[in-house]
Amino acid sequence: MPKYFYTAKSSPQKTTQGEVEAESEQDAIIKITKMGYFPISVKTEDLSLGKQGVLRMFKISKKEIVFFTTQLSTLVESGVNIINGLDLISNQTNNKYLKAVLSDVISKIKDGKSLSDSLATHPYLFPDLYTSMIHSGEAGGSLEIILKRLAEFLEKEEGFKNSLRAALTYPIFVLGVSTLTVVVLLTFVIPRLVGMFEDMGQALPLPTKILISVSGFMRQYWWIIFVGIGFIFFMFNRLKHIPQGKVALDRAKLKTIIIGEVILKSETSRLMRTLSLLLASGVSLVAALNISTDIVENQIMRAELERFKEEISGGYSFSKCLSGSKIFPRFVADIVTVGEETGTLEKGLLRIADEYDRDVDRKLKNLVRLLEPVIILVMGLIVGFIVVSMLLPIFQLNIMER
Repeated sequence: MPKYFYTAKSSPQKTTQGEVEAESEQDAIIKITKMGYFPISVKTEDLSLGKQGVLRMFKISKKEIVFFTTQLSTLVESGVNIINGLDLISNQTNNKYLKAVLSDVISKIKDGKSLSDSLATHPYLFPDLYTSMIHSGEAGGSLEIILKRLAEFLEKEEGFKNSLRAALTYPIFVLGVSTLTVVVLLTFVIPRLVGMFEDMGQALPLPTKILISVSGFMRQYWWIIFVGIGFIFFMFNRLKHIPQGKVALDRAKLKTIIIGEVILKSETSRLMRTLSLLLASGVSLVAALNISTDIVENQIMRAELERFKEEISGGYSFSKCLSGSKIFPRFVADIVTVGEETGTLEKGLLRIADEYDRDVDRKLKNLVRLLEPVIILVMGLIVGFIVVSMLLPIFQLNIMER
């Protein structure tokens, strides 16, 4: 039920404000009047669906979309019709913005639109992959099966992202704390010791001179460091938004040792899992490639998929396209060839996705295990250099006194 915010007179001299839940503005006015107030203004809560950027980025999480799909799949499988199912989910969710979206979808379905067409009006939440799957389920009379597959697909995607975040959390934390420690030493501790070194009146060792110079530069020209970092981020961001720049960056990523293989396999896994899902739902290969291309972020791989679509439209098989590719591994082409010959292409694509998911997960865990000691070693060497450089003049003084 929508909320209405009101300003009302509780007495000739006193004004009050509040909110009330009502079916309509007229119903809200009646409720406010029954409370003993004289309404001056009544406005509905602003959940404008036109604010797509806000909804997409901050208000409705990917996790909530996954949960919504799972709930709808369960309800439809239990025999509940779409409108009642959406209404039940809307009543259960605490997210008022998701409620607004579901209310809009229900309204469109009541006006005669299909579920897929209604969801397609919110592309920031339900992309082409999602709505195409729903559309194929509606056309084939297997909506409950499609929703179940879609829910499983989204859960797996979200699970992979969560495991990646979890794996990188500790190394990032260690790097952050270590960097902060070095900055504090250079900007606050070293300057306090410089005066003491000057009072000694002796020549300082080279490491100590270097340390004092670095500390002095950071204290005097810290703004240059920040400007430099900001400029690098700005140029990197600009480069990503220029087509030629993005292509160059994506090509460099694929050629990077270890990281390139991880990116290639993770992108291939997502692509193959999506293709498998779409083909199993009755979508044609060209249409499935057209939809799947949008989920691939690497521009080099996207260009390759565009070439595949043209060749398949011209009569080539998918396996032949993959065999002639310099990007996709031979393993992918071999599995697709077997899948086409045995009529089990969807299962073959799913096998590739599962195999690459396991491989990427294993490589990331090994990379993180390697990254942690490397970070600790590098930062330990830096801190060790700082400590030794600070102690060297003191040791030198003690030797001279003896």
